[in-house]
Amino acid sequence: MPRPPRDNIAGAVYHITARGNNFESIFSDDADRYVYLQILATTLRRFSIRLYAYVLMTNHVHLLLETLQPNISVTIHQLHGTYAKYVNRRHGRWGHLFGQRFFSKIITDDDHLLSLSHYIPRNPVRAGLVDDPIDYPWSSYACYLGLADNALVDTGPVLQLIVRNPAHAPAEFQKFVKGTVGR
Repeated sequence: MPRPPRDNIAGAVYHITARGNNFESIFSDDADRYVYLQILATTLRRFSIRLYAYVLMTNHVHLLLETLQPNISVTIHQLHGTYAKYVNRRHGRWGHLFGQRFFSKIITDDDHLLSLSHYIPRNPVRAGLVDDPIDYPWSSYACYLGLADNALVDTGPVLQLIVRNPAHAPAEFQKFVKGTVGR
């Protein structure tokens, strides 16, 4: 039986995850992560996508993004297809890099958006890679704290749900992610 078609909705916010084939690594080193982020930036521009959060783990990625056009499937196909070709060339491998098809869930309300905005930067902490999300360089967390270039990540929609005064946004987001403040 064929799998059902994916919902491709303009203006939808999606939580996307993709895992390595057989749970294998999709990033061998920092060079791979840099290239993934470069391909991500190009893909976001090409398909008019707004990225709210990301984390690059060793064997999977999480993306929180909004489609301005109904094109989530073609966007992720382009992103991961291009990245897989790069990895296969660079590391002398062939075949699938990503296992199964990517997971996508449409975010239907602000509470769900906030929950994922908390979950995504804490992924490396839960995995035991770091004690504090700020110590993991491969996520959008530093963008929210004003410690990294924000060109890739649109922090506005999430921060508007957490803080009233933009001047307090970094400190309030940090408290939010660490679980020391509610909405």
